[in-house]
This record gives sequence, C-alpha cells and structure tokens, in this order.
Amino acid sequence: MYTFTSGLRRALGRTGIAAATGLALVLAVPGLALAAPGDLDPTFDGDGRVVTDFGGYDESRGMALQPDGKIVTVGLVQPYESGEVDFALARYNPNGALDSGFGTGGKVITDVRGSEDYANGVAVQADGKIVVVGRTSDPETLNPEFTVVRYNPDGTLDTGFGTGGTVVTEFGTGGPSEAFSVKVQANGGIVVVGSSGAAFALARYNGDGSLDTGFDGDGRVTTAFAGGAATAFDVALQSDGKIVAAGRAGYNYPANASDFALARYNGDGSLDTGFDADGRVTTPFADADVIGGVALQSDGKIVVSGFSDFDFALARYNPTGTLDSGFSGDGKVTTDFAGGTLDRSSDLALQSDGKIVAAGISHADFAVARYNLDGNLDGGFGTGGKVTTDAANGFFDTATAVALQPDGKIVASGNAGDDRGLVRYQVTATPPPPPGVDLSVRKTGPTTVSIGDRPTYSVTVTNNSTTTSATGVSLSETLSGPAASVVSATPSTGTCTLTATSASCSLGTLAPGASATVQIAAEPRAVGALSDRATVGATQSDPDSGNNTAAATTTVNNARGCTRIGTSGNDTLNGTFGPDVICALGGDDTVNAGFGGDTVYGGYGNDRLDGSSGNDALNGGPGNDNLIGNDGNDSLNTVDNVSGNDTANGGSGTDTCTTDSGDTRISCP
Repeated sequence: MYTFTSGLRRALGRTGIAAATGLALVLAVPGLALAAPGDLDPTFDGDGRVVTDFGGYDESRGMALQPDGKIVTVGLVQPYESGEVDFALARYNPNGALDSGFGTGGKVITDVRGSEDYANGVAVQADGKIVVVGRTSDPETLNPEFTVVRYNPDGTLDTGFGTGGTVVTEFGTGGPSEAFSVKVQANGGIVVVGSSGAAFALARYNGDGSLDTGFDGDGRVTTAFAGGAATAFDVALQSDGKIVAAGRAGYNYPANASDFALARYNGDGSLDTGFDADGRVTTPFADADVIGGVALQSDGKIVVSGFSDFDFALARYNPTGTLDSGFSGDGKVTTDFAGGTLDRSSDLALQSDGKIVAAGISHADFAVARYNLDGNLDGGFGTGGKVTTDAANGFFDTATAVALQPDGKIVASGNAGDDRGLVRYQVTATPPPPPGVDLSVRKTGPTTVSIGDRPTYSVTVTNNSTTTSATGVSLSETLSGPAASVVSATPSTGTCTLTATSASCSLGTLAPGASATVQIAAEPRAVGALSDRATVGATQSDPDSGNNTAAATTTVNNARGCTRIGTSGNDTLNGTFGPDVICALGGDDTVNAGFGGDTVYGGYGNDRLDGSSGNDALNGGPGNDNLIGNDGNDSLNTVDNVSGNDTANGGSGTDTCTTDSGDTRISCP
C-alpha cells in the first residue's frame, strides 16, 4: 500500500488542524437514527474509532485481518527523545480493544537492525504466524534494504525464519531497496514486492525464509519501466499462480511526474507476455499518478486505486492488461472529495457484491469512497458515495489500509495525529431495534412455614405494552437462604427446567396486556429466612426494567420439632433408641423409626414408614404410602385426599388409623 507520510503530517500531527466540516462524518446517537452504510460502527470501541499511542511519533502503514476477526496493524514508532525508528505492531480484538495476548498489552516494538526500521506491509499465514515487510538500514552504509520479519502468533520473533526471525535481501541494483507489500501463496510461498534501485523488486521466500530458487532462478526479480523510476506498492495473487504487482513508473524528481504501473509475472518469476505483450502496463491520468492498492475480481479483472495529483484515482483492467471500458467508459475514475483538498487513496478492498471500497486521505481526515461495478460512486454509501472521518479530533489523519471483516464491515487503519488510528464503518443499513416492551413480574408466597412443608410461590409475568408483543419471554427463579430445594415449576404456558436451587422457564410470546403464571414449589431443610427471587426478560428491550424483578421472603421454623431431616430425594432414615421426630421430606423414602415413641412425617413421595417398637405416630403425606405400625399403640394417618392409594397396617397393639376412603387398612379398628 502507498502511505502518505510527508513532512506535513509530522508538522501538524500534534498541533492539529481545522477539520473539513463540510464532509465530516457525524456519528448518530445509537437508537435515535437508523444506522446507514458509511456510518461509524458504535460497537467498535464505543464510537467506531480507536487511537493507539506507542509513546512517540507513530505510523500505521499496513493491516491484515486474522480468520478469528482480530486486526493486525504494522508501521513504525520513533520516540520523541530519540532519532531511532523501529518496527511497531499492534493487534486488536474484533471489538477494537487491544489484544492482551499479543506482545505487551497488544503491542510489539522491534529494533530490527539499528537506526531506521520501517514496517510497510503485513500478511497472516494459515498457521497464524505474522509476516511483516519493510526496510531496515545497513549498519555500515545506512542504505535502506529489503527486509522481511516473521512473528509467532503471540508477537514473539519466529527464530525458525531467517536469522532470528529476520531476512534481508539484496538485489544487486546498487540503489536503495524497500519492501511495501506481502502476500502468502496457498503453498506457503511468501511473495514480497517493493523497489530496488529504480525498478519494481519482487522476491519469493520459502517457509524458512530462504529465497525460492524456483522463482527466476535465485528468488529475486527486478523490472524496469521506461521513462523513470518505478516502485511496486502492492501485490495480488491470481488463482492460476500468476502475480500482479502495482505501483508507479516514470517517476522523475523534482517534477514528481509518474503513471500508474502494473506488471504481471508467471509463477516462475518471468514476465507474462499475455499481459499487454511484455507483461507491463502504464496508465497516465494527469501528472503525479500512483497506485496504492490492487485487488482481483472473481472474473479475473484487475482493480487498482491510488491518486492522480490531488484526487482519488481508480482503474480497472481486463485480464489482458487493457483498460476495461465497462468501468466508467474508459476504465478510469477520479474522485474529488471537497474541491482543492488533498485527496489520495492508499488502498482498496472488494466487497462480496463486487462494490469497490477505496480508502485514503481527504484534506486531513480518513477518507473512504465506495463505487459500484460500473465505476460510479455508490450513492447509498455516506454522502454521495463518500465519507470522511476525523479520527483524532482535529489532528492530521490519513487511512493507509482498508479491509473487510467477515460480516462485511469496513475497517480502515492509518495515522491519527502522531498516533495510529483504526476506524470501522457500517456497510449495510442496520434495522432499527424492535419496539420495546414493558414486562413486569409479581410474586406471592407464604410468610411462614415449617420444615416439612412445601411453600408454593405464585409468579405472574405481564406484558404491560399496549402495542407490542413480547417474544422469547423468559423467567429465571433463584432460591437462596437456608438449605432448600426447588422441587417443581409449573407454568401456565411454555416449559421450565430445574436445578437444585433454581428454575429457568421459557414462556414464549405474550401479547400486549397478556400474562403468564408459574407455580414454584420449594422444600426447606433448615430454619431461617428463605428468599425466592424472580427475574423476567424478552427478546425486545425493556426501557422500564425496574419492574423486571420480584422477590418473596418466607420464615422457616421447626414447628414439627424435627430431629432427623431427610432431603428432597430418596432417603433411608433410621431412628434412635429414644423418641425421634423424623421429617423425611420429598422423594420415595424408607424410614425405620426404631425404639421409643416416634413421630414420622413422610412428606411428598411414595414412602414406607415403619414404626417398629414403641407408640408411634406415622404421617404419610401426599403420595402412595405404606405405613406399618408394628409393636405398640400407634397412630397412622394416610389422608392425602386421594382414594385407594395408601396402605395403613397397624400391626400389634391398639392402633388408630385415619385414612382416605378406599385406602387399604390392615389391623386397624
């Protein structure tokens, strides 16, 4: 990518300049307006913008997206108190926060070879390793040299690449060399483009950093263009293995004249003569014409963006290298953002629908333009197809790279004052949030119960909205306090699932004004204050959430005088030699009261209660119970208002049996 980093930016980076108010993008307050294509994405760090300070003069020159959505940016940092320039990398999570799993707090600074190390481009390998290209200075001559550095996914240098993670390549041109862009081939080959001397320079590396001798014999290629110096700023890889390098040619200083320039190479590094006969194409627009980015359409056409003098400039070429007349009539487009301002595109990306996104600078702000397939600006994006963003509140800002996330959102990276900036834009209209609802929950329950009781709480959920149905209504119930269990949850509509101390209910849809009820039964096992808390929610937002929660508190005592207490599960309980009060609680329990005059409460479930010796009082409770008095004068009670489901067997002694009609009575007077 071409990076606009003139002395103007260094001079204005901290002092700031007046923003171009006519086209400045204003972020709408979420919820007050429909999010439109080109709007800043408020889910990205709150306002769609991130500024990162490396502690000096910073530049971001390249960007790559990982498959997991993380964003890697590369550039340079120069501490204010030092003249030394180092590689600087940052990795961000998809929400815009720095990734703490990368380097130190998401940032990595590398002094590669000494005084001046510039990182210009980046690519992410399939294994997650990060390849960064740029230039470093020869320690003796201080001449810039073509440099590749590879990092592990955690930001440490990959010592299995080159020497300590670094490869420096000489092209033998006798002039300065610099790498600007990198792509990784499907077979792992690393293709790097830039310049050496006055020519395009390409190199292809194996996975270990060695030059690939299958590429022009020694892994290196230089290509000169007529009329002046040439530099490749970006590269694209065709599916057939061919390589397209793009930049400028015919550059003459101090006139600053140049043309768009492309070269296409076969997989072996030779120029492709099927591309404009000699493998090279130049296209003039005005005077200073430079390609910053190149991308390939699915039909094989080549799209480039850059600038012509002070305007965005794009061109589209047929696979043969001729300009595509289906693109704006002559294959070329220029875009002026505000008239007389500095407008330059550094990079581009292609959407899945074929639309073209170009990013760069307008005046002193991030600038993004979107074009239709025919080359016309997309009027559905921003204002007339264009958006500018003040990334750093009045400082000099420029986007140097752009990419599309898997969900289609546009991420532009670059420079924000003396720091690096990252901005994310919407690409489609975001539907307005569904109308809110007003859910309320009301709970009633007993104030006092005893161990052995099952308090039931009645929960009523109501949709108080007069216009909107509440969908996906859910109720969460939580029991807290002394030992207790949720034993059942019965909704009037929908379903509930239970844990030991909670219930989660899906109640479906509630029409305006409609209600649903849930009956919650609990079983306490200890004395104290038992609290049952209910919270309701729905798919829609609820602006009045103050009535979404209700609680009921119940005092639990031991009115029955329980000395042995079971659980809500299936228990086997044995009494002592003395008089016991056994409260078996829920579940299918087996109780042997033992000696002494005992009192047994079977509770809920199908229980077997055996009084054994002594004068015992056996109480079955709800369920199919079998009560056996055995020895002694016993009292047996199977009343649960269900006929014929229980058995009372008095055994020896003078016993009293109280039963429902139809219950089996044995040895009962």
